[in-house]
Amino acid sequence: MPKVRFVPLNRTVEIKKGETLFKAARVNGIPLGSSCRGDCVCGWCKVEIVDGMENLSQPEECEQKLMRTGNYRKHERVACSTRVFGDVSITTGYW
Repeated sequence: MPKVRFVPLNRTVEIKKGETLFKAARVNGIPLGSSCRGDCVCGWCKVEIVDGMENLSQPEECEQKLMRTGNYRKHERVACSTRVFGDVSITTGYW
């Protein structure tokens, strides 16, 4: 099972392969910004990938739109749309 490490919180959780970063955080009681409750509309769940970018899904159309309009940097992703297939470490300004 993949592991997601929430860097500044010093927490690591195991999740089901293919689960989103957003769900991984919420199920484990880790707060993440969101006004759309994970529907890939608001972009408030932006996270920075510290390590493991290669273990994530490719951005879907809704995520690509948010990334363009929100001026995302190279290592930033929309947590509610990003699926995990291997170990990854993330951070966000929300924490």
